[in-house]
Amino acid sequence: MRTNCTLSGSTKAYRLGLFAALFSCAAFVGCENFCVVAVSNPGGEGGAVGVGTTCPVGQRTGNITLQLSSSTPAESSWPSGVQHIFVSLRGIEALPANPSGDDSPAWQELAPDLVTQPAQVDLMAQRADACGSKAFADTVINTGVYDRIRLRLVPNQTEASEPVPVENACGSIGFNCIVATNGTLQALASSDTAELQVPAESIAGGFFRVGPGDHIRLAIQFEPRASFILPAGDAAQIVPSFSVTQQSACETAP
Repeated sequence: MRTNCTLSGSTKAYRLGLFAALFSCAAFVGCENFCVVAVSNPGGEGGAVGVGTTCPVGQRTGNITLQLSSSTPAESSWPSGVQHIFVSLRGIEALPANPSGDDSPAWQELAPDLVTQPAQVDLMAQRADACGSKAFADTVINTGVYDRIRLRLVPNQTEASEPVPVENACGSIGFNCIVATNGTLQALASSDTAELQVPAESIAGGFFRVGPGDHIRLAIQFEPRASFILPAGDAAQIVPSFSVTQQSACETAP
């Protein structure tokens, strides 16, 4: 006598649910290489089967060491008569490739301390030792491919509640200025949304990549000879050019 074996409806549902859960888990391998599957059959025989999957929501991260300097030789002055170009930074951010727009929340802070503690820097300053002292603290950033950078400026006119740089070489004319070789100051035109853009074509290879656990140095160089300073009423408008290169981390001394 041949015995026919058949699966009950609840057993079929159980197995189908388990298969679906395992499939979902495989789809989320990228989050942390594992997944937890919870299966229940609360009603017993003939009861409903519930299947759920959970994965960690945190993204993998890498570390960035940021440098900002000028490519102008110390003995050279560009443009003629300009000694310093001071800009006050309230953020340096990178945008992942294929974002949803300029205001995308995907912008990643490369120097998050600037948000609460803006700093004034000289775009004409020379590069220090690549492995020496740093103007910006190392920071953690989500892994990914980034193809745009922006330097956000503190406006010359700020509200009393807004953070400003502790040191200001521009005096009473604002927080962004040009200093001539004869000591004359001229304000740089800026607004509440002022920023200096670094497009993909200014980044070596068109992008920089941050992998899980990576520790990279990102060098942003101001290129004076490819930049322009235009009159803007009593102030001046800068049209800057930058180059960005990704370098390996400095070796730790034994």
